[in-house]
Amino acid sequence: MRTKKITAFILAICIVVPCMLLVSCSKSPTVMTLDGCKYTEAMYSYWASSYKGTYMYTYSDITDTAEFWDSEFSDGMTAAEYLDGLTLDAVKNNIAASALFKEYKLSFTEEEKQQVDSYIDELIKELGNGSRSEFNKLLGEYGINANILKSICLEEQKAAKVYEYLYGAGGPMAQNDEDYEKFYKENYIHVQMIYVENISTYATDDDGNRVTDENGYYIIEELEGEAKEEKDAKVKAVQDGIAGGEDFNELYEEYSELKYKNGQYFSHLASYDDMNFYYGLIAKVENAEIGEIVTVESEMGTCIMKKLELDSGAWKNEENKDFFGDFKSLVSENAYQALIESYYSNITVDESIVKKYSVKNVMPAYFF
Repeated sequence: MRTKKITAFILAICIVVPCMLLVSCSKSPTVMTLDGCKYTEAMYSYWASSYKGTYMYTYSDITDTAEFWDSEFSDGMTAAEYLDGLTLDAVKNNIAASALFKEYKLSFTEEEKQQVDSYIDELIKELGNGSRSEFNKLLGEYGINANILKSICLEEQKAAKVYEYLYGAGGPMAQNDEDYEKFYKENYIHVQMIYVENISTYATDDDGNRVTDENGYYIIEELEGEAKEEKDAKVKAVQDGIAGGEDFNELYEEYSELKYKNGQYFSHLASYDDMNFYYGLIAKVENAEIGEIVTVESEMGTCIMKKLELDSGAWKNEENKDFFGDFKSLVSENAYQALIESYYSNITVDESIVKKYSVKNVMPAYFF
């Protein structure tokens, strides 16, 4: 499991469906405050369960066992300590978004409110067999009731409203070409990669089309025999050519099985289908010198990369669209997250309450 991947995922959630502000729950102690916004223990209990459900549903290598929660995970922290930290940060993101919602005097339309009413009614029908009391009994296991959940659902929309107001078209913090170029120069690497698929390959049918398993995933087959020998020979030819001082561009043109006219562009902040591989690739290349050649093995093949200078404006070049498809959203989302985190120092937290709701102890919530 990759810590960067989990962090990126949970912060993305906090932009799309993140925040719950003040819910009337007089008997529940306050756990967090910011600029007049208050979160209660009942709400933190709910969030802890909700985020735990998100972690467990999304990442199959998480198991709800003491052995897993106490295992070493990242930077000397256990899995529980790491994920509890992510949950706390996610809730901080929520309350910061709520404060901004109030600061900019934003509001919901009647239609948006009605959508929440319909959502709660549907949950009562599906999870409570049409009975509000039965539904409240279920919610009570997570420290809330239907009225609190309704308020939470409304509050969950606030971050999205704030984000769109600030960074949408014409927004006061909408990003421009200068912002995009700055982000690109600070967060991307540029490489030319000689790629040889010498370890595994995609299974194909008689027409050469990739085939999938019963779950819709492409079937990967390990290379063996003559096919493996031929591919390994290509890798050796490249390595020998580099060692012998041959031109990298010529080796690229002759041997690479994946070609891009302007090279490839990667960032540790972007999302990829195989994030584990790309984060490993980026980590090995980002500190290399310009012109330096490094090799990374993937489950499919060998990547021999030469680090290149960043060319200005690559993010807006149509030929590079495979690497910048969601680039503008990425820039805005990171600007939003930086803004949110600037509020952290003003947030008060009752740590004694937070500790009670460790991922080790709470039930995961999957359905609401």
